[in-house]
Amino acid sequence: MNIGIDYSIKSPAITLIDSEDNYHFLCFPRTDVIKALVAKYLNESGVEVSILDKEPTLDKKAVLAVRERSSFVDANKQILAIVSAMHKKHSEGIWNIKEHKDLTYTVGIEGFSFGSTGNRLAQISGYQWVLRYVLFNSGKLKPDNLHVYAPMTVKATAGKGNFKKEQMIESFLNSQDPKVQATTFWKTMKSNPEYFQNKKGAWEKPIDDICDSFWVLQTLLKNTVELSKEECI
Repeated sequence: MNIGIDYSIKSPAITLIDSEDNYHFLCFPRTDVIKALVAKYLNESGVEVSILDKEPTLDKKAVLAVRERSSFVDANKQILAIVSAMHKKHSEGIWNIKEHKDLTYTVGIEGFSFGSTGNRLAQISGYQWVLRYVLFNSGKLKPDNLHVYAPMTVKATAGKGNFKKEQMIESFLNSQDPKVQATTFWKTMKSNPEYFQNKKGAWEKPIDDICDSFWVLQTLLKNTVELSKEECI
């Protein structure tokens, strides 16, 4: 199962492609990031939305010890939700057939941006490494099947290495892939973009995260073409 992960602390997202080259979109925003109406439209568009409660003491005003405990709880909850969703998708596909049960994940994940510094860099690094460990520990991700890409590389796949969030979304909407165009999510974004935009026309969260995960997956597919389907499935 090929999986692209855009891992942010507040709104991780996943795009995966199954054995029949069908796309599936999943996102895991915190309650303080996503609007209820956006979540409703995403669910109706075939995106699997798992909204996670923000820890009440996960606040800059809290003392360091309290924030650290809250971060630990937040990371644990988030990572369990992500890994559980991936395992669920795996069990629903052809991998549930006996001869496919031992096939593993091939994962692409976006590395850390140069804009991440200090405590934020330490936090996102910790979250990501725990996610990788849990996936390795599950037996579904082999070290050779983990591919980490620089943000510039992912952006280049979408068009140019200096693309901004809006341009990444626009590139997704301009996709000529029939399988992408067949998704309800893509169709809804094209026909009713206002469902996912604010009054000023800016894209709401987590649209950018979902599209970023799509481009991480495209980067993975582009750079693992030499792998057999059995290795990449």
